[in-house]
Formats: sequence, structure tokens, C-alpha cells
Amino acid sequence: MFSLPLELLFHVFEKEYYTSSGTPNYKHLKACALVCRSWSGPAQSLLFRSAIELSNHNIHTFHAALLSSAARGKALGNCVRILAMSISRTSDKSFGPMTVATLLQACPHVYELALSLYGINIEEEETLEKLKVAGQRLKALTLVHHGTQSPILFHLLRIWPNIQFLKVGSRIRTLPWRTTPSPPSERNTEDAGELRQRNGAEVCLYDLVLSIFPAPKVLSWLLASSADSLRILELRQLPCLTERNILARHAPQLRSLRLWCYNDDSVALLRMCTALEELVLYGLEPSPCRPLVPNLPPTIEHFAFGIRDYHSCISLQPIISAVDAHPNLKVLTFNKDPRQRFQGCEILEAKCRMKGVEVVISSVPCWVYEEPIIVDRFPRARSVSNFTAMS
Repeated sequence: MFSLPLELLFHVFEKEYYTSSGTPNYKHLKACALVCRSWSGPAQSLLFRSAIELSNHNIHTFHAALLSSAARGKALGNCVRILAMSISRTSDKSFGPMTVATLLQACPHVYELALSLYGINIEEEETLEKLKVAGQRLKALTLVHHGTQSPILFHLLRIWPNIQFLKVGSRIRTLPWRTTPSPPSERNTEDAGELRQRNGAEVCLYDLVLSIFPAPKVLSWLLASSADSLRILELRQLPCLTERNILARHAPQLRSLRLWCYNDDSVALLRMCTALEELVLYGLEPSPCRPLVPNLPPTIEHFAFGIRDYHSCISLQPIISAVDAHPNLKVLTFNKDPRQRFQGCEILEAKCRMKGVEVVISSVPCWVYEEPIIVDRFPRARSVSNFTAMS
């Protein structure tokens, strides 16, 4: 084992890269890195793939490791594919928005950036210009937290038009510019790029996750260029009529839809999704207020669900009926908490065997992290090799 080629060692280590909850197995990788010198390189390259939980107290240490030596530090920086950092306002003037640009420069192959900003805006043109250059390879952006009035999303999507995967964790209440037409005298002085930006975001999103719906004008702006590209949509809040009207032009092209619960609003949106291949219901009620059949699109190939009930014995009859009614179904993912008791498990498994449907019963929640990749088929495979595909 100690004399195995580096490529083979790497593939052995990457098989154990993820824990059962979908996070990098840092404990395992650190142990491998300490075994011997030949193991250290491949293990450390995987350790640095996901640089997460960076914040005020450890970002400088992380950056120092990248600068430890010209050769080794550069090699480690080149390994990083995911950066996740939380930045708070501090009296330390060396720590702020420019830190993001500095780390992106030190990690030139990052394709996914996650930011939590507390009391900080990124709007100075000098900072934005450095971020623009440093983040040219970015494909995925997550804004975990930012102020509801902050223009950060608008600035970042302007300088990074190649973003295809976007997650927004906070509500955005308003556009950062007035929506009434500018007088001709002002219009002539406005930059052409800024005018295009006002008409709508130039990003062509493939995958969008919204924890809370933004204001309708913001949602329309965000999706302006994504009518032909949006394929995966995840909503933690169900859309009312206004939001459904905005999503109507995108729904027929969606391949995957992930919803926090199932009710009349869910059904209204599902009826517009005529080409859906995957449906994930994070919190299906024990007895849905609306039946699953005939409300689920017949095109579904992967149906995943979890049921929010830990006290009563839950009947799986609605799921059995859905399996029976969907001829294209190939995979059924069942999120089961150890505390839950279900009636009809044997019937469900027998029905799936008869129809050739794979059943995946797991205690891992449906909402574990998945790499931002273009999907061939659902469910998405979790593999370190996806890092290489995106870089």
C-alpha cells in the first residue's frame, strides 16, 4: 500500500472523501496525511479541496499556509475548489472585502464561493475590479447571509456573469437602482453595461436555490437571462401566485424541482413543470392535504421525500400509489429517521421490485450538499471527480 502510485492512492482516498452527511471527511484525510510521506501529498490535496468554515479568526492562518513556500503553498492553493468564508466588520483594517479577492488570487482554480457577510458591503470599484479578475473561473456562488438592503448580489453577478449555480439565503427587498426611467440627460452619462444590468441579470443560471423569495421585481431581474438555461430549482418557501407567474416561463424546462413541503401552492407549480425528471419533497406531511396522484408530473424518474412526523405510525399508501402511477420512475429515495415508524414498507418495496424501481432508504437528509455540476441523470452522483470536471 505504501508503494502504490500517487494516482491510485488519490483514487483510494477520494472514495472516503465524504462523510454520511455529505461533508468532507477531514478527520480521515488528516489521519492519512500523517501515515507517511508518500501519503501526505494526495491526502493534503484532498484536504484543501474544500476550504470551508473560514472566518475572522482563521482566514489569516489559512492564507499563511498558502504562502508558506513558493512551491508548496502554490500547489496547495491550486488544489482548492470550494471557498466558504464568513466575514464580519472588524477593527482590523487588513481584514475585509479585499480578503476575498486575495484568497481567490491565491486559489486560482476555485469554482464555488460561499459568503456570509455581516455588516460589510462590497461596492468599492477597486475591490470589485480585483474580484472580477480573481474570480473569472467561478461557476457557483452562495450568499448565505447579507443585508436585505445590500446591493452585493447585484454587484457580484455584474462582475461574474459566468455564474451558473446560485444560492441565496437572505431576502432581497429591492433593486439597488430606481425603476422609473432616467431623464435623457442622465441616460447619456450612464454606462452601457450598467443599463443592461438594470434590464436584467446577464447570468444564465442552471441551478437556483432560494431560501426566501426576493421581491417580485428582484426575482424577475434575477431570471431575466435564464429562460433557456434554468434546469434545477430549489425553493425553501413556496411560491404564491405572483412568484408562480414569474416562474411560469421557466417551469416547462425544469428537470429538477425541490420543495420544502407539499400543498396547494406546490401542486400549482408542479402542474407547470411538464418535463420534470426529479422531484424532492423535503417535508411531506404524513397524510398530504392533496393526493400525490395525479398531481405529480408523469415524467418523473427520481422521487425523493422525507416525512415530518416522529410520533405516529405513518402510512406509505400515498407513496405506493405514486409509484404505481408513474411509469418512468427509476429511483425512489426515502429519508427515514430512526425514530419514525411506517406502515406499508414491505408493500412499497415489493411494488418497486415489481416495477424495477431502485429504492434508497437513508437516514441522511435529502438536503445534503451536492456539487454544482451539469447533471446527466438524477439523482446526482456525489464524487470528488466532479471537482475536476468543473475546474
